Amino acid sequence: MIIRPASPNDAQAICNIYRYYVEHTSISFEETTPTTEEMKNRIVDFTSNYPFLIAEDQGKMLGYAYAHAFGDRPAYRYTAELSIYTKHTDKGRGIGRQLYQALEDQLKKQGIVNAVAVVTGSNTNSLAFHQKLGYKIIGRLPQAGYKFGHWEDTVWLYKQLAKPSTLV
Repeated sequence: MIIRPASPNDAQAICNIYRYYVEHTSISFEETTPTTEEMKNRIVDFTSNYPFLIAEDQGKMLGYAYAHAFGDRPAYRYTAELSIYTKHTDKGRGIGRQLYQALEDQLKKQGIVNAVAVVTGSNTNSLAFHQKLGYKIIGRLPQAGYKFGHWEDTVWLYKQLAKPSTLV
């Protein structure tokens, strides 16, 4: 397996992985899968400032992880929000761990101090995954989203990637 940067050419394969989560789960709060063109635009937007990584094996995409702005105010620039999706048929193979490690390594090199993940409260696998990687639960927003006839909480997790310093 290799980890590499995403490009707009990966948009269709990313949509293929993401579609399952949008159409069959509350893991994503999106209700319609983005088009390939919309995903291309997201890749271009996210990669202008943050890493967007692909895991693939023998040319087949297994998953992806990316970071994006935590907030749109300048003072948030040292905090990034992370997202990860792997093929739903490829769980438990260490793909997510390798993607997150590579993503965190790149964020550290960029000077990012804090990583935040926002996870659906019922997604116990993702909560356990993040906690195993050192993320701490820092909050819960009850009934933050409504999908498939159910209210869903969101859980906020946090990991310090680097020691904050006095920036000049």
